[in-house]
Amino acid sequence: MKPFPKDKLCPRCRRFLANIFEYKDSTEEEFKKLNPQEFVPKKETAAKKLAGVRKKVKDKNISLDDDLIKLDGDNEYIKFCGITSIDRTQLFVSNKKWLYFLELTNNLDFIATSILGGDLDKMLLISENTEEEKCQFFEKNDIIYVILGKFPDKKGKWVLEQMAKHFSDLIQDKDVNSLSKYEKYDIENKFKGKLIFILKEYLELQEVFSDQEIPYVEDWLRLDYVGLSSMSIGVISLLLDDEDRLDVKVPGEFEDPAEEIEMKESLLTAKIEAIAANTLGNTGAYPRWIAVKLGFQNYRFLTFKKYRNDYFLSCLSEGNLKNIDIVEAKLEPILNSGINIPFSGNLRPFNKLKSQIKELMRKIKERKFTKKNK
Repeated sequence: MKPFPKDKLCPRCRRFLANIFEYKDSTEEEFKKLNPQEFVPKKETAAKKLAGVRKKVKDKNISLDDDLIKLDGDNEYIKFCGITSIDRTQLFVSNKKWLYFLELTNNLDFIATSILGGDLDKMLLISENTEEEKCQFFEKNDIIYVILGKFPDKKGKWVLEQMAKHFSDLIQDKDVNSLSKYEKYDIENKFKGKLIFILKEYLELQEVFSDQEIPYVEDWLRLDYVGLSSMSIGVISLLLDDEDRLDVKVPGEFEDPAEEIEMKESLLTAKIEAIAANTLGNTGAYPRWIAVKLGFQNYRFLTFKKYRNDYFLSCLSEGNLKNIDIVEAKLEPILNSGINIPFSGNLRPFNKLKSQIKELMRKIKERKFTKKNK
């Protein structure tokens, strides 16, 4: 069949047919361009590409009565949030099971601000089954905020700062150490809602909190005190700080410098053992380290290491905490002969070890341990 000649059509029909065929051709071309097989599914989200973008999550019901408040799968959780004044007025606890942490916080703060001369910052706890948990602290306007659990430093700092902001709004320059029972109850009740709001916000904050470590200012760790104890009894107490960086004040005046040093050692040992025993007795975990902030990325540390036969090594140091393993590795060969058997009450063998540690410190320039003298 021959096609109908176009020249026999009227102009109006020719335009109509032209539009039909033009539409068909363009549709086929577009279809080829839009072939679904040529598309690659987009896997990246804006939250992955842009730091600081909030990742939308389903609303979660948070209860402060739970033993663990899970915040990011099984990797992050908070056990306890608390608030206390530097004058030891307990202002808020999220879970009364952990109430004793406020007293512990005040004891740690006293040592941090007096002897160690800084601001209480962090503590790492190690339980009997070697599980690690962190305490993080923040002080503002003579009020100390504390959280306990497992979380990155930057997220912990954000929670503490938010707690301080919302709690400050509630007290409105009131004297927190002389609140009436009604005022205290009212503030606690209102703050519970604020805290739940803070934790829900925590759930939405993802990429904004990269937990990249900020390098320490120094590459060395200077050792200022060494102690060894057994069952909370100090068997070695050695103050190495002859520059008086540690503010250890003892009552009275001493004509003999050696006697003054001995008194300072006894005072330091008593306070350090009290902290260790208090923490271990209440939490079932010992503090691996307690960090006191002196300035930007400048820290002083109280560290503990557990050995056989219930011996604990405690050190006061300043600088780069990553070098604490180097310090402990240098001390361990000296300590081995003393910690091989349980402490019997005889201090004579440990006095010999104390002299050996002194001799070791004379060989380390400025008592600074680095990777070079490893």
